[in-house]
Amino acid sequence: MSPGFDFSSFPILLTDRLRLRQITHADAEGMMAVFGDPAVLRFLNNPPVDTPEKAIGMIDWLAGNYQQREGIDWGITLHGNDRLIGMCGAYQWDRSDRHIDIGYHIRPAHWGHGYATEAARAIIGWCFQNLDLHRIQADCTDGNLASERVLLKCGFTVEGIWRESCWEHGRFVSIKQFGLLRHEFTPTT
Repeated sequence: MSPGFDFSSFPILLTDRLRLRQITHADAEGMMAVFGDPAVLRFLNNPPVDTPEKAIGMIDWLAGNYQQREGIDWGITLHGNDRLIGMCGAYQWDRSDRHIDIGYHIRPAHWGHGYATEAARAIIGWCFQNLDLHRIQADCTDGNLASERVLLKCGFTVEGIWRESCWEHGRFVSIKQFGLLRHEFTPTT
C-alpha cells in the first residue's frame, strides 16, 4: 500500500467541466446507458449491461476492487448535474513494479467533447501523485481511434501491438499497448 493513499475515503476529482466521484447503486441507469450501448461495446468483449441487476452487479464488482485496494473507479458527471455520463478508473495496480492500468468509457451522446481526455488527465495526475507509480499503462483494440487519440493527447507512447491476441465479436483482434512514465507526465493547470 502506498503511504500517499490509504483507501479510507473515496477521492473526488474536479476538472474544469467534470466531477469524478464514487459510483453507487443510484448510478445503475447510467451504467446501463454506457455499457448497454452497442457503440461502446463495439471495442469491448463484454456482454451488455442491460438490466438494473447487471448494472448493480458491475457497480458492486467495482466497489469490491476498491475495498480490496486493487483499483479505483470513478463515475464521470458534469458540474451541476450528478447524472453519470461515463466512468473511468485505474486497475491492476502492481505495487512491486509500480504501475497501474487505466480505462475510460463515455456515453455516446457525450462523445466528441473531450470529456474522456479531461477525465483521463485527472486520474493520471491523481494516480501519479497518490500511488507512488513509475508508469501508467493502457490498451485498446487496434482501430479504436478515439481511444488512441485520448491516450496520445495525455502523453502516452505507443509501445507495441499484441497481434490478434483477443477474441472480440467473433474474430481475433489486435490490442495496441500504450505507456506513460512519471517523468514524461506534464500536469495541466
